[in-house]
Amino acid sequence: MTRLIVLQKNGSARQVNVTNTPFVIGRADSCDLVLDNPLVSRSHAVFEAMGAALTIRDLQSHNGTYVNGERIESVVLGNGDEIKIGGYQIRFLSQGGPIAPAEALRLVTVPGRLTDIDLQRLGAKP
Repeated sequence: MTRLIVLQKNGSARQVNVTNTPFVIGRADSCDLVLDNPLVSRSHAVFEAMGAALTIRDLQSHNGTYVNGERIESVVLGNGDEIKIGGYQIRFLSQGGPIAPAEALRLVTVPGRLTDIDLQRLGAKP
């Protein structure tokens, strides 16, 4: 199951399932994942299926979408990729089930791609 771990403003981690695509992230109430921050555009980015892969595409946002520290227009996501939108840190997990809140918080705050060890610890295949 594809999941996003989102670092919330209060410092907690929230797990969000991506069950359908397109899956839009933005500030507008109509988005699939609403991020309440002035640095986030109303419709900021979208997850789209590309065969068996999932891509993220920036929707011409003013502040950009970053994957593993690089500003992107569109990129195929890999298990453990780090996404930054506005002031939010998001971890993309393409495999495995829900994880404990403390582990989710740790994973979303580790910068860059997760190591193979972290992915194996989650029971996912790197």
